[in-house]
Amino acid sequence: MFDLKKIESFAPFCFSCLGRSIGYVGFGLDNRERGIELLNQFEFQNETVLEENLICPESECKICSGLIGDIYNFIEIVVEELSAFSLSTFKIGTIVDREILDKEKEFQSIFGEGLSEPIKSQLNREIGIGVYNKSGIDVLIDNPDAVAIVDTRYDTVELEVKSLFIEGNYNKFDRTIPQTRWPCNRCKGVGCRKCDNTGQLYPDSVQSLIAKKFLEVSLSKEDLFHGMGREDIDAAMLGEGRPFILELRRPKKRDMDLINIAEEINSQHNGRIKITELRMVPRSRVAQLKNTSCEKTYRVDVSISSKLSIESLKKGAQRLSSAVVEQRTPTRVSHRRADLVRPRLINYVVVKSLIKEMAELEIRAQHGTYIRELVSGDGGRTDPSLSSLVDSPCKVEVLDVLNLHLDNSEKKDD
Repeated sequence: MFDLKKIESFAPFCFSCLGRSIGYVGFGLDNRERGIELLNQFEFQNETVLEENLICPESECKICSGLIGDIYNFIEIVVEELSAFSLSTFKIGTIVDREILDKEKEFQSIFGEGLSEPIKSQLNREIGIGVYNKSGIDVLIDNPDAVAIVDTRYDTVELEVKSLFIEGNYNKFDRTIPQTRWPCNRCKGVGCRKCDNTGQLYPDSVQSLIAKKFLEVSLSKEDLFHGMGREDIDAAMLGEGRPFILELRRPKKRDMDLINIAEEINSQHNGRIKITELRMVPRSRVAQLKNTSCEKTYRVDVSISSKLSIESLKKGAQRLSSAVVEQRTPTRVSHRRADLVRPRLINYVVVKSLIKEMAELEIRAQHGTYIRELVSGDGGRTDPSLSSLVDSPCKVEVLDVLNLHLDNSEKKDD
C-alpha cells in the first residue's frame, strides 16, 4: 500500500505525525488514533511488529520536533495572555519552523496528494480546543475578538485584539478646538517649550474630549478618530451634528454602557461638545463614512463695506444661488493640498439680516465648498464670489455648520 522503506527512513516519529499523513481520510478519529490504525495495517500487511522501530514519544519525534507534545504548554501561555482581556471569541494561529514544515511535507508525500493534514492545522485546532476548555472563550474562525498567534519556535504568543468602533454624531460649540489631536509642528508630538511639553499644538480637541472617557472605560491605550469631513477650528458644528467613528485599539474591556458614557462626556464638557446616537459598528463602517459626502448648510456672519446696501447684497446672493463656482485651492491651505480648480454647486445664498456692517447669511452648498473663499473671492481664486458680484470686499467673521444633509449623501470625489 505505502512504501515502508521510505516511511522507515523518517523514523522515529509520533503517532500523531503518522496519523496526520492521512488526516483527511475518514471521520471520528483524531490523528493519534489514525496513527495507531495505520501502524496496525502496516504490521498486518508485513506480518511483523513495527512499533518499536517506527514510533517514539511525542517529545522525541523527528518530524514535529516535539511540537505535538508541547501543545499543553502552548495552551497555558495562550490562556495566560488572554486573561488580561475581556473577550467573547478568539482563534489560534501558529508559526512553525520552516525545517519542520519541509520535513513534514517530504514525509507526507509518501502517502499521496490530498490525504494529509498540515501540522499547523492540528496545532491550531487542538490549542484552540484546549484554550476553550480552560477559559470558556468561544472559538470563532471569522472575525473573532482576538487572534492568538503562537510562535512555536520561541514559545511566545502575540495577541492581535480587534479594535472597537463606536459611531455617533458630535456637536462642537467651542471655537478654539480642532476636530482631532494636532501635534506640535516644532517637536512633532515629542514635547517642547512651545507646546508646554504636551506634544500638542492645541491642549484639547473634539477627539481628545470624547476619547478620554472611552480609553478609561475600555482600558485601551490608543484611539483613532474618523470624521465625515471636518470643520475649521473656529467654526461651530450645530444641528444634528457630524458623524464620527472612534476607534479603540487593543481594548481590554469590550462591554460598555454607551448611554451612560455619553451622558458623562456631555456633562463634563457642557458648552464645548456634545455627542449623540452612539452605537457599536464593524470596521467596514469607517471606509463607508470616510467616503461619504453630502451638501451642507452654513450660517455665516460677514463683514461688509458701510456703503453696501442690503438690496445690493441680496442681488449678489441671488446671483450665487444655483450657480457653479470655480474654486482654486485656497491660499490658506495651498501648502497641504494640491493646487487644483474644483467646480462647486451653490444651492442657495440667503441674506437673513444686515445690522450696520455685519450681514448674516445662510448658505447651502455642495460638499467640499470653501465657504470663506466663496464670500471673499480669495484674490480671484474663487470665481464668482460674493465679493466679486457685489463689487465690494466681504469677509467671513463667524461660521457655523448648521446641517449635514445626509439624505443627499454621495460617494466622495475630489
